[in-house]
Amino acid sequence: MRNLLALIQRFYILLLFIALQTIALILLFRNNNFHRSEFVEHSSDAVGFIYSKRDKLSRYLRLEQINYQLAVENAILRSHLPANFDVLDTASGIYTDSLKYQRFKFRSAKVINVTINREQNFITIDRGQDEGIEREMGVISDGALVGIISSVSDHFSVVMPVLNSKFQGSVRMKKSGDFGIVVWTGGDPAIAEVIEVPKQTIVSPGDTVITSGYSRHFPANLMVGTVVEVEEPDNAYHLIKIRLSADFRKLNYVQVISDIYRAEQDSIEQIATQENGANNP
Repeated sequence: MRNLLALIQRFYILLLFIALQTIALILLFRNNNFHRSEFVEHSSDAVGFIYSKRDKLSRYLRLEQINYQLAVENAILRSHLPANFDVLDTASGIYTDSLKYQRFKFRSAKVINVTINREQNFITIDRGQDEGIEREMGVISDGALVGIISSVSDHFSVVMPVLNSKFQGSVRMKKSGDFGIVVWTGGDPAIAEVIEVPKQTIVSPGDTVITSGYSRHFPANLMVGTVVEVEEPDNAYHLIKIRLSADFRKLNYVQVISDIYRAEQDSIEQIATQENGANNP
C-alpha cells in the first residue's frame, strides 16, 4: 500500500491529466452526435482488426489439429477409392450392383522422426500394434510411395523408406506398362533409380513411374516418381533415374496400408510352394 501511494504521489499530475482527458472525451462524445458517430465507426474498425488478428492467431495455433483431421479424412477417403476394391467374377450368372469387396484399408499416422542423410534411413510414426499396425504394411504420403513398416511396438512403428539401401519395390512404367524395381543408392534424397527395365522399352524424361500392384505391400497405380534421366549401361537393361513423388524433407502425415486379404494370399501361396517342393524331389 505504501508503494502504491508513493507511485500515485510521483505520477499524480499524469494521472490527473488522464482522468480529466477521459472525462472531457466522455462529455464530447455524449453531447455531440458527429463525434459520437465517428468514435463508434473507428472503434468498430479497431475492434474488427483486433478480432481478425485474434482469429488468424487462433487458426495458426490450431494448424496441428486441422492437419491431423485432414490426414484422417484423407485416409478414410482413400480407403473408399474404387482402386482399392476388387471386382467379383460374374461368370456364375449372379448379377448385383455390389459385386465388389474392399481389398485395402488406410490408417493415418504422424511422422515423429525421419532421417534422409544415411545409407539406411528410417522414419518413425506414432502408430503401433495397439492401432492395428503390423510389419510389412505399405506406407504412402499424399498418394505417393514412402516405404514399408519394418518394426512395430505397442505405440510406435519404424518405416524402411525408399531412401534405404535395402529397399526394393516393384514398379511399372505407366506409358509402356513394363515392370521394374525401384532402388536407392544414396546421395540425393529426391532421386532414386529404376532397374531391370529392358532396353527395348522406350523411356523418356518426364515419363511416370507407378506401383505395379504385384507387391504385397501396395495397390497398383500409386505414384512413385518421374523420369529425369535414362542411362544405357553395358547390359540388357536401362538405368533410369527418377525424381521421387514423396518429398521426404517435408513428411508430416502418412497413411499406412493394410491388405485385408494378405494373410489368406500368403497362406495359399505357402501351400502351393510346399506342394511344388514335394513334387520336385
